Amino acid sequence: MYLQSGKREKEAPESQVSQASGKPSLGSEKKLVERLERLENALARAIGLGNSIDPSSPSAAGSTMSPPSMKAQAPDECFASLGEQFAAYESNHPLYIESPSALSTSNISNGQIHLAGCPLGHITCHNGMPLFSEEGQAWIFSRTGEATTFQKLKAFNKHQQVQPPTLSLLHLRGSLEQRYELPDRSIVEQGIYWFQNSAFRLVFPAIDTVLFQDSVNLAYEPWEGPLSLERISAKGCVLAFLAIMCVFNGDSTWRPIVDSGACAIKAHYLLSNMVEDASIVTLQTVFMLHMHQIFSGRLQSAAMLHAVACRIVFMLGGHTQTNFKPYGAEITRKQREIRHLRMIFWLCYIFDQDTALRTGQPPIMCQEHCDLTLPDGYLENCFCLPALSNDIVSPSFADESLFPYLPGDLRLGQLKGKAFRLLYSVQALGKSDAELLRDIRELDNEIETWRLSIPLKFRPALSISQHPRLVPEIKLPQSMQHIALRLEYHHLMATIHRASGRCYPISPNASFHEGERSSAIDSSLALALEASRSTLYYLQAAIDGLAGEAFWIIVFYPTAAIMTLFFNVLLNPLDTQANLDLGLLSSAADLIRSMPIRRLTRYEIEHLKMVDDFIAELIRLGNCAISKAKGEEEREDALVERWFRALATKDRESAPIDASELRTSGSRAGTLDGYHGSQDAQQGQNYWVLDPSYPPDFSLHPLLLGPTSTSVITILEFQI
Repeated sequence: MYLQSGKREKEAPESQVSQASGKPSLGSEKKLVERLERLENALARAIGLGNSIDPSSPSAAGSTMSPPSMKAQAPDECFASLGEQFAAYESNHPLYIESPSALSTSNISNGQIHLAGCPLGHITCHNGMPLFSEEGQAWIFSRTGEATTFQKLKAFNKHQQVQPPTLSLLHLRGSLEQRYELPDRSIVEQGIYWFQNSAFRLVFPAIDTVLFQDSVNLAYEPWEGPLSLERISAKGCVLAFLAIMCVFNGDSTWRPIVDSGACAIKAHYLLSNMVEDASIVTLQTVFMLHMHQIFSGRLQSAAMLHAVACRIVFMLGGHTQTNFKPYGAEITRKQREIRHLRMIFWLCYIFDQDTALRTGQPPIMCQEHCDLTLPDGYLENCFCLPALSNDIVSPSFADESLFPYLPGDLRLGQLKGKAFRLLYSVQALGKSDAELLRDIRELDNEIETWRLSIPLKFRPALSISQHPRLVPEIKLPQSMQHIALRLEYHHLMATIHRASGRCYPISPNASFHEGERSSAIDSSLALALEASRSTLYYLQAAIDGLAGEAFWIIVFYPTAAIMTLFFNVLLNPLDTQANLDLGLLSSAADLIRSMPIRRLTRYEIEHLKMVDDFIAELIRLGNCAISKAKGEEEREDALVERWFRALATKDRESAPIDASELRTSGSRAGTLDGYHGSQDAQQGQNYWVLDPSYPPDFSLHPLLLGPTSTSVITILEFQI
């Protein structure tokens, strides 16, 4: 009836016109009624499960839903049924919305990959794969003579777009009451014990066990009648906790008899009510769902949940609250909530800066609006953790005085935020080359200061050779901290110095100051390349120490590194390093395929296949660029040789190029019969010297104004 009323209100002006004329139109009223009937019938068909669901479809096979009834229903039941019906209709009539891959790079991010002033592409937040801009594809074609063929990648993206979302109502089964049901409480208690006695608590302190125990008590308390918002929030928090515990217990003897995905779906269903309650319980739930999604490879939905978590942190004041008692001290419940809120703020901040640098999308938590004062005792304790030999569970981790060291390093996270602001923000894109290079130099100095402040045992090396030596005495969880610091450091170095690719190339007749700028750009790009190579070399050596749960976090680093190396091969195809870098790209495919994965699902298998196809295409294009450059070089050499032979025989008509094409852009050197060539390394000019042994009566073609003396040097500057 609401839709009918709304439609009549919209059509009211037409009726008013008829009445104003004094001649009500029966035909128009009849048409209006017919249109309303058609609308109602179409809507009924759309949401009617009997006609809209294919009995052979997976969602229909296990569904217990029935067609909508005209009987009066409770408000909650009516709402759930309507949502399910629309979801079922959409699953069988998918509306394909244009994915970011079909849009211009400039419309979705500020562009992470530039070269010679050209925005080449970025890494999408949808699945962590690179996407080339139109300018990037055109540039690749100009360097390789080949069009990019990433049809399989595009098909995979499209396939993902029409898949039902992981946290969809389509996956829910049973009655409304069953959706509020929880697993046996003993499973939750076992999960709390595992969390409290594991290093996971110190890396991702998503819950405070004391506060969470209150939520568990409330969630499992017997209750009859409608559930209050607090009870719904408590149940959602318990389900989200079980979801991430199922993901992160791979090395533990504890194996919960629950489905991680099912817990996440039910928690997300309850979240629709919980968002009205901006509390620490809701914040924990949202953040844990975000963690579940990002560690399951659902990067886009993880980004959406992350945004919600950040907003709740702001509402609760976690971005400004810094006054809390240290770990191990006796505190009240209120003080415990404040301390835990600040820890979740830091977790959100770290993920936020990572997401911004990885995708090119603006961060939510900017330093202008957040107090980034480091917690008391952080610097003294972040590298002083108990080490394990075989397992990640130990009673030593239950010590309340241990300070959570969080993923990565908080100071490095702040440098990531500054790097994005100075190099990749909208304001940064308008900077001059001089300003950009100055900021790159400033950031490089700051990251080096940070590196030197790290204890020697954990300090990342400036550069890593092909066969690095790992520190054998480092064990879990310190080994993962050791790996994460190196990957983050080298990626940040590459990201900072890769920004110099936004600078435009200098002209051939560059001034001294332009020459200095060119030298700075070359040095910066060289550092980005070295950092990218170091990433791949280090991962190859440290692969056995990786945790399978971290696959979707770690796989980004080799993906970003291969893009930097690929574009350098296209830029300098004749460099001696080009073939070596192509070999490194090939080994990167094997590296990614060999990375441990917690659970190899169809989604992971498809992603690995897509990575294989993508890298194979990069290698093909790289080889094309090298072949094209070598072919052009050979043709240029032959062209020059034919020209000088024509000059030597005074046969201008046989010269392959016209003398009018000669100008100052030479770059070739060599020996040609009576002429000996050498190249000036600084000026890039060729000096062709007439050999004194040549017949003294020889003279150059008059068009070149060449002298007849054999002792005079003639400079021929020709266009390649």
